[in-house]
Amino acid sequence: MNESSGDPTAVNLYDGNAAAGHPSIGLMRTIRPTFDAYALDGHRDIYNPVDNIVAAVRYATATYGSPEEAVASECGGSCWRGY
Repeated sequence: MNESSGDPTAVNLYDGNAAAGHPSIGLMRTIRPTFDAYALDGHRDIYNPVDNIVAAVRYATATYGSPEEAVASECGGSCWRGY
């Protein structure tokens, strides 16, 4: 809700990714190359909430070890809290 306001068609046209030609898209704000690399067969619609979440979680797991570790890497430790 904080990033996309719950809108699966949200597109961020204002950050560095957008300036580089890769706007962040969907609920989890994935960029197209990341989405394409981590989407599952049969789940390749970046605007579909389930497809977007699956690709984002697979990316976080591959990059950081788990979604929790992805959050911790952003704040230097244990900082998980809900909105």
